Order: sequence, then structure tokens, then C-alpha cells
Amino acid sequence: MFFALEPSVVTSPCPLLPAEAANEFSPQVCMQVPSHSAWIPLELDIAAFADSQGEIAMTALEHALVACVDDGDKLHDQTEWAEPLIEYDSWLNRRLAIALRGWGDIVDRRGVDPASLQTLRDMEQLAEWVCRTVHDRSRYLAQQSNWCPALDEAGALVMQKKQSRAWGRRWRKAVRDVAVRHRNLTTMSPWDVFPRGKRADLRYADLLPLTRFADSLSFQRDVSIAHWNVSDFKGFYERVSAIVRCNNDAGLVAKQV
Repeated sequence: MFFALEPSVVTSPCPLLPAEAANEFSPQVCMQVPSHSAWIPLELDIAAFADSQGEIAMTALEHALVACVDDGDKLHDQTEWAEPLIEYDSWLNRRLAIALRGWGDIVDRRGVDPASLQTLRDMEQLAEWVCRTVHDRSRYLAQQSNWCPALDEAGALVMQKKQSRAWGRRWRKAVRDVAVRHRNLTTMSPWDVFPRGKRADLRYADLLPLTRFADSLSFQRDVSIAHWNVSDFKGFYERVSAIVRCNNDAGLVAKQV
């Protein structure tokens, strides 16, 4: 089942690539995406690397995250896309949708209060590390082979506006410093803050800020909300919508490089 949201954006971990309006729904990646965009969907269950007490095998998780980026990168070159515009987007942006799952399961195994601020801080630290790991791998691949061509396209637009050699030098230095191989990397579902296969306990909704670390929101749901009333659902929807609005507003602010 899907969780419908107001119009959204997808962002990039690279400060040189602006957020994009997500005006279509893609069943393949279960999220809102820009028109005619090409995505390689992958899934990584963070909880699969946690023991019964919720402790994470960090080295194994890091290897799995790196493998996701490497595999997704190869699949862009191996995939036959259905439309020329989508094929062009694959070449231009090399988008990955690595679905990061299992957040609520980890908290459940740890036996901690999901509504506790300390729990949120601990999980935010993990989510930040996970997203930084895939970002670093994308930057490494950009240095080893080539960055996504969208950076060159963005640079050409900057040069048209600025008409300045100094701006050209500044842009080239910025590209060397922050270039990525993939415009987008990670996605999270708001429903994954709940332990899977269980009735959704609204205390876990206090973990929703975790989703702000991802480049986009997906809508996959593996929890039951049959016991929720209208007020419960409305409150959850409003909290997710607030995060979406914050992400949209952040995408309108130019990043400094």
C-alpha cells in the first residue's frame, strides 16, 4: 500500500546539483520522481546487520553499502531503458534509489523507548553514517572514472550566466572537491520507522526525522495500521508532510561550495 503526499522534491548529496521537482509516481521505486527519470532500485536492510540486541556489525554493513553503490553503477550501463528520454537521464544523472530499511526493527531489538530523544539521536547518528558512506563511495567512483554528466551541464549553465573566467575556475575547483558519480543515492520510507510485521505503535513516529537524511521518500509499508483511527492517521500524515515541506524549502536554498 502507498502513502500519498503533496508534491515533493528529490535532492542530491552533491551541493552543485539542485533539488528537482518530483511530479510523477514510479511503481518501480515506489516513490515520486522527476518526469522521464531513470532509477536503479536497490534495497538494504540495515537490521540484517544487527544482532538480537540491536548492535550493528559496522564493517559488514559498510561493505554492503559500498557494494550497493558499485552494483547500481554497473546496472546503469547494463540496463536497456524503455524510452530515449529515460535512457538519456540514465547517462546524465546515474540515479540510484538505495532503499534503507529496518530502522524500527533496530530500535525494537534494543528495547529502548522509541519516543526518547536519546533514541532518536542514536539512530540519527547511524543514519548519517550510512548516507555518508554511500556518498563517499559515489565521490570515490567519480574520482576514479568520471562524475555524472549533470555536473558538466550545470557548469555550462553557470558559465552562461556569469561570463567570468574566475567563476569558471571556481566551478572547476568545486567539481573536483565535491563531484559525485550519482545524482541521487538513498531513499527511505516513513513506514520503516516502525518495526515490520507488527501493529504500528505511534511512539515510533518520533523517529520520522531519520528520513531527512535520505535523498527522497518512498512509500513502501510493511506494518498494520488497522487499529489507527482518523486522528492517528491525520497526525502521522501531518508529521510526514512537515518533513517534506522542510526538504522542499531546503532545496530552494543555494548551497555554498
